[in-house]
Amino acid sequence: MTAPTFGAGYTQWVGQAPETVYGTAQSVPTYWTPADSPKYVPNLKMLVDGALRGSQAAEFGQIPGMRYDSLTYKTYFYLDSVFLFMRQLLGGTDVPTGAGPYTHTTSLQNTGNNGQPTGTTLFFNAFDKTWQMPGAILQEAKITLKSEELATIELTYWGLPATAITAPTNTPTTAVAMPTWNTTITLAGSATNRYSELDLDYKRETKAIDVINGTQAPGAIFAGPVTVSGSLTAVFAGSTDVDWVNYLTNVQPTLVSKTAPVGDAVNFIQFALSKVGYDQASFEAGADYYEIKSNIRGIANSTDAIGGGLSPSKVTLTSSVSTAI
Repeated sequence: MTAPTFGAGYTQWVGQAPETVYGTAQSVPTYWTPADSPKYVPNLKMLVDGALRGSQAAEFGQIPGMRYDSLTYKTYFYLDSVFLFMRQLLGGTDVPTGAGPYTHTTSLQNTGNNGQPTGTTLFFNAFDKTWQMPGAILQEAKITLKSEELATIELTYWGLPATAITAPTNTPTTAVAMPTWNTTITLAGSATNRYSELDLDYKRETKAIDVINGTQAPGAIFAGPVTVSGSLTAVFAGSTDVDWVNYLTNVQPTLVSKTAPVGDAVNFIQFALSKVGYDQASFEAGADYYEIKSNIRGIANSTDAIGGGLSPSKVTLTSSVSTAI
């Protein structure tokens, strides 16, 4: 029988490994992250020859130019990977404390390594190839905590051009996805059950450093400054509603979300923004009750910074892992 010429999308997988030297590819993944709808793009700039040739035509040739690759995919909150993603984006160190469970904390890297986070080698299996992308920098992490869904994070990496390799053995995680309902949200230090959705968008100004090096590959992927923006959706409590008042009076409270696996009273992932500014807030009547939706941003502060400087957020994990993640 002749093999079919189409591929089953459900056979895709993603893995990754932190690099010891930026851009030097690791041979096999050390983390395997279940992926929803991965999208791989070779971002190739085409150079068009438009030099005049005595013709009414305008384009006479096309030559491939510089290239960097990107990979975007969604995944759920898993205890063995969600903190890893945030450390990749923020770049801060992780010095575990405690005696089990162990506490891991990271924030924006302001000192050491010129402020650049560690590179990552990504591995992804698509159709008939396994691709290896070295020098990857996490450019964006979108977090969605929606009351009736699993907690999700959408990741976008930029990296050096990927190459096809022999497929390593796929080893999916055995960790269990976390539902959003098992989240607690505190605002200004007080727990609240008003919110039905919290979105946080951690974004890094990322650029491919194009240099003349005899190849199409950039010299590196540059990691620039980090911003955190987001939105809150809550049941509206009238003219004294806390989000409404915060917006009108420019109060900048702390915001903390803490999500745990079901049945686990010890381990969790926590996102803290110790200074939140409100950019907009509006309320409207839905089919059943009034809701208020607010746009927020993380303001850099010293409380969320580990090791000096300022950071818009701090991320904390408790787990059985005793070594740095």
